[in-house]
Amino acid sequence: MKPTERTKMHLISNYVRPARLKGDRTFQVRVGNLQKELGWTNRTPSVYSTLVSKDFQQEAGVELIEKKGGPPSGGPSTTWQFVFRVLDEGQDASPVNIRKRGGLLAIYGICADMYREVGGADAFIRAERENFGSIVPDLPEPAEAQNR
Repeated sequence: MKPTERTKMHLISNYVRPARLKGDRTFQVRVGNLQKELGWTNRTPSVYSTLVSKDFQQEAGVELIEKKGGPPSGGPSTTWQFVFRVLDEGQDASPVNIRKRGGLLAIYGICADMYREVGGADAFIRAERENFGSIVPDLPEPAEAQNR
């Protein structure tokens, strides 16, 4: 059996099914712990790639909602902790909810509601540009300034 298949089977039987039975909406998996449970060493890339794969998520009926604790490079590491949402039967994962990294990407879409309220980003920027002159104080014309 391929390492990916073995990882999937272990995840489904030891994480996904118990979470469903308990009625949990989410569960967490740490790459290093999973690798240790499988009795492997130096298989971090394989375990990591299985956890992020769409195949695993569809087969298990889960959605990756957060990755945290890994290196800044974002590459495979035993310190990565994955948070999955348990989907209801027949429910599809929504790719917009996946938070891949921290930093600026973590705040992506934070102003979406504000922009919707004012008619979209274009309308907001247009209104800001129209009102821009109102924050600049009225200054005398250059010719008037020289005569003084």
